[in-house]
This record gives sequence, structure tokens and C-alpha cells, in this order.
Amino acid sequence: MAFKPLMTLQSLAIATAFMGLLAQPARGQDEDAVAPTPQTIALELFSEAGRSLRAGDTESARRLMLAALDLKPAHPAVLRALVTIATRAERAEDGFEALDGMVRAGLVFEIGDETLALLEAADSDRLAAIQAELVANGAPTGRGEIVARIHAPDALIEGVAVDIETDRIFVSSVARREILLLEPFARDEPVVFADREDGLWSVFGLFVDDRTRMLWAASGTVPQTPLDEGEAEGTALFAFDLVSGELYRRYTIDGAVQMADFVVRDGSAFISDSQAPRVYRLDNVSGELEVLAEDPRFVSLQGVALARGALYVADYSMGIWRVDLVDGSASLVRASDVSLIGIDGLRQTRDGRIIAVRNGAAPHQVMAIDLDPTGVEVANVEVLLRGHVAMSDNTEPTLVDLADGRAWLVANAAWPLFPADGSVPEETRPSTAIVELDLR
Repeated sequence: MAFKPLMTLQSLAIATAFMGLLAQPARGQDEDAVAPTPQTIALELFSEAGRSLRAGDTESARRLMLAALDLKPAHPAVLRALVTIATRAERAEDGFEALDGMVRAGLVFEIGDETLALLEAADSDRLAAIQAELVANGAPTGRGEIVARIHAPDALIEGVAVDIETDRIFVSSVARREILLLEPFARDEPVVFADREDGLWSVFGLFVDDRTRMLWAASGTVPQTPLDEGEAEGTALFAFDLVSGELYRRYTIDGAVQMADFVVRDGSAFISDSQAPRVYRLDNVSGELEVLAEDPRFVSLQGVALARGALYVADYSMGIWRVDLVDGSASLVRASDVSLIGIDGLRQTRDGRIIAVRNGAAPHQVMAIDLDPTGVEVANVEVLLRGHVAMSDNTEPTLVDLADGRAWLVANAAWPLFPADGSVPEETRPSTAIVELDLR
């Protein structure tokens, strides 16, 4: 039986009850308390399911997790929890349904021994088929050429941008607070294009705008940012002259926490804030940043793309938001079965196809997302690159840039090897590989 990530009447009642509880301020609590969001409700459901499971009430745990899955379709953590609950309850059919959901979501999963024993006894042929499909979900797919290797193990490379007119590649450094330039005749010999002397903190997203002939960069602070003693944290969007390398302007806005990813078109920029539920807009190079959208439902905004007359913003925890360019209203793109959780980089092709880099769910991959004619629903997902030799263990693909029918990907950013407390990494970090894909 196919796994259906839809609420049962019971799970709907449970979720509704939680929404009511969360919406009611406790006695003495501020009446203007923030209203519940899909994220907060899902976290409450997840937490309550854990309590039910520990108490031995597997049926309540299952219903609660189904309600969470309705709020977060194809979320890997929820699907894994459903497998665990099914195993504890010794309900093989529930286990098969959860694993079928993982297969359709395009995920990989190592089935534990206890679950294997339960499912093997129930239907060994069905188990074997699911295992084969899970393996196929992680099989290498697509072709990409390594066009540059950057041996800068302390840099933590995150973003990439290509100037198609000069064939120069720019990459951003989180831990060295630099933008590095790779000339076409010296791809493995990066030179510093801009650094902390220009006011940069850690550098994340980059974008080359052909119209303004500017290199744009989003910069902010994270634990891996090397700050001088007494130096203040901050975040800003920077514009550099592509020819001279001179800083043209630095754009800031009150309330911004961490500008990281953005897109530029015809001199206008749209920027996501990964640590605040906001999307910013800059109408032109002489303008000022303003808030385009502010929505408490935003959790962890990442990559940004312009397609079908709207702005699409990846949310690491929720999927992809469609943001109206006029009034800033946001709605979640209705996904297909394939999981849109854990998407980092986002760009669009000329014909409106969205290219997405998923690194928050296994397997890591580059996907092409086709929207339906209304732009509010996913029509098709195609895996463009997965299991490439450069996408090594203990690293992750991050951001991508598109031009001239090609894509350039930071294939193996060393984020997992840099401690979250900002301390010096002990493990050896590989050279960063820039992989080029032909999208034509």
C-alpha cells in the first residue's frame, strides 16, 4: 500500500488541538505573543510523539508524526521517526509505508537490524524491492567536469560566481573573509579580489551582474568568522567593480541578522536573511535595501531565484517559498513526492527552470525543478548530479551559479569539518572542487 502523507482524521484533530493550545497565551503571558507557525506546531508534535513513544503509546506517537508529516511533507527526520515507531509497535505495514515514502522522496536510508528483522518476516520480497530502490536513490547520476581545485584548507569556500565575458571564476571564503579570483589561465591559483580591508566579514553568496558590471557579495558573521578583538558583528550586501575591484557600495538595513544568499537581475537584488524571517529588495545600485517580505513562517531561508514572475526562496526546514514581487506575500510551493527539505543553493535558467542544491538531506544532489504553469506547484524534478567523485564524504555541495547554459557548483564545501564553536579544525580538509555541468 502506498504511503500517503495526508492527515488522518485523528492526526488532524491532534494538530488542530496543538494549534489551539499554542495560539492561546498562558495566564500572565503577553497577549501579543507570536502566533504558532507550521514549524512550531511540527516541533511540538515531534516532541509529544517522542513522549508518547517513551511511554509505550505507539499509536499516539504514529498519529502525531503523521500530523507533523502533513506540515512538513517528505521531511527525512519525520519519515525516519515513523520507521522507528513502526518498529517499536511491531507494525510491519507501517514500516513499509514509511520506507515507501522515503523512496518516493528520493532519499537514502540505512535500515536498522531490528526493522530489517520485522520486515523480513512480514514480506521479504517487498523488503528487497524497497532496499533496491533506496540504493538506487543514492546511485551516481549525471556528469560534471572539475574545472578548478582550490587548495586553501583554512578558507571554507561557500559561494561561486562566473563572469562569462572574461571567463573568470569568483569564490567566497567564510573563514578567511575573502573573495578569491580564479583566472582562466590559472584555475588552481586563486588571488585575493577583496577581503576584510574592504569591510567584509565571512562571505557567502556571490553574483556577477552583467548589466552593472558589478560583483555582488553577501557577508555576515558565523562562529567560523575570525573577528578581531572588539570587532563588531554585522551583515551587509557589497557591490564591487568587476574591472578595478574597488568597492562601489555597501548596503545595510536595520534588523538584518545574516544576509547570505541572493539573486540579481537588471540591477535589482533580492536577498534572503538566513537568521531572520525576512527577504530584502534593492531596486537599483543607487537605492536602499527594503523589506520585501517578513513572515514568521520562514524558518531558515537560503538560496533565491527569480522565475515565472515571482521570487522563489529555499527554506532549509520547510521547502521552497513563492514570494509575490508586488506585495511580498508568501506561500509554500506545493511539492511533488521528492523532498525539497535541506535545499541550499538556488538559481534559475532562462526558461524558468529552478536549479537547486540539496545538502540537508541524503543524498546530496543537484536537482532541476520544473514548476507548473501557475508557478505554485512542482510539476517535475530531475536529478542532474549526484555521487560525483568531487562530492566526497564529510563535505557538502553548497551554492551554484548559471550562465550560458552551464552551471558551476561548489561541490565539496568543508562545513562538516569546521567545528560549530569556531575552533580550529583538526581534520584534514580537501581542496575545494568547482564542478561545471552542461545544462543544454
